[in-house]
Formats: sequence, structure tokens, C-alpha cells
Amino acid sequence: MNTHLKLRSGRFSIEKHQYENIGWSERMVSMFLSGALISWGLRRPSKAKFLYGAYMAYRAATGRCLLYEQLGIDAKRPRAVNIRGEFEIEKPASEVYTYWRNLNNLPGSIRHLLDVKVIDENLSHWKSNVMGSLFSIDWDAEIVKDEPGHFIGWQSAAGALIHHVGKVEFTPGSDGQSTVLKVTLSYRPPAGGVGIGLAKLMNPYLEGLLKKEIKSFKHTIENRTPVYT
Repeated sequence: MNTHLKLRSGRFSIEKHQYENIGWSERMVSMFLSGALISWGLRRPSKAKFLYGAYMAYRAATGRCLLYEQLGIDAKRPRAVNIRGEFEIEKPASEVYTYWRNLNNLPGSIRHLLDVKVIDENLSHWKSNVMGSLFSIDWDAEIVKDEPGHFIGWQSAAGALIHHVGKVEFTPGSDGQSTVLKVTLSYRPPAGGVGIGLAKLMNPYLEGLLKKEIKSFKHTIENRTPVYT
């Protein structure tokens, strides 16, 4: 008995998903570094330099960083970092707003704020040692939204080391004599994945710092003697 086998050909495909977590600018930097490291490793035989160069070449070719992957960093889609704080202050909302809106009051109420120079109604120059006593940073800020008694919104002007926006909300408490003060700061980490990694390390420090600064502001305004005009 002859058995006839009929073979049918089918179409098969394997769909490959390329996971990328670094952007083009960082890939270009990786390409440059890979060439330099491999070249140095060949001229002066060094296994470490050659391996680092090979890894940089892999980053450049694939757009994938294994270290970022382990840290949960996606540098292709940088997101703003938001830091929030909320406190109840035993003063009416109108008084807290008026005190904050006079920016000259803030250096004496916020410990790491060294100086504020008011340029005009909305523009001001700030100086702070938020990063410690070794050096200070300064920037210009512009008030972009002002709702007397309720809300102040601002953003850093062009040229700031770290571009950021912020807002302060003054919500009357249930008793009408206190204020729920809500502060939100938002910034985008610089330098691609490196900046995002540093932001992950810095965020707990910045959150703790904001908490301390608002406590300082709360203590100052609650213990000041009101000035009536």
C-alpha cells in the first residue's frame, strides 16, 4: 500500500518588539563614547574599556539601556516630577495669601530661601541654598496666575538651571479662621535618563525639604503679630 503524503506549506512569522528606553540624543552620545572607548582599548589594550565601548555600542544600536531597565527609567518619555505639600495654618486664607503675595516676606519665613528681589509686579529674582551650604542657585520667576485670596501660580523664566512651575492654593478651613495651604512644584529632570535617575534619588530629599519649609512658614505666620492698617 502506497501512502501519499500531502505537505502543505504555511506562512509563519515571529513578531519582535524592540524595547527602547533612551532617546536619540542619548543614543548619539553612546555612539560617540563607544567609538572612543573601543579605540582607546585597541591602542592601549584594556579589556574594561573595550567592554564598556561594546556596551555603549549596544545602547546606541538598540536604544536600550539595561541599567535604566533595572531602575525602571524610560528616558524616551521623560515625565514631569511633581512634589506636593499640604498644611493647615491657623490664620484666615486672606491673611495667609496677602503675606505670601508680598514676596519680600518669604526669605525670613523659608529657611533655604536666601533672597528675593522683586523686579516688577509679576517678575522676581530668587536665590536659594536648597542644595546645601556649598553653593547657591538663583533664577528668575514669573507669576502667571494670581487669584487674590485664593491662588498664586508661577514658572521659572528662560535660562533657569532647572525649569519648573509651581502653585500655591489658599483654601479656607471649615471654621473660616484657618487655611488649608497646598503647595505643588513640578519640574522636568535634565540630561535624559541620567537626570531621571538623579531625580529618583533627589525626590525624597526634596519632599522632606518642602515639608520642613512649609512648617517654617507656618510657624512664622502663626506667631507673627498682625499689622492692621
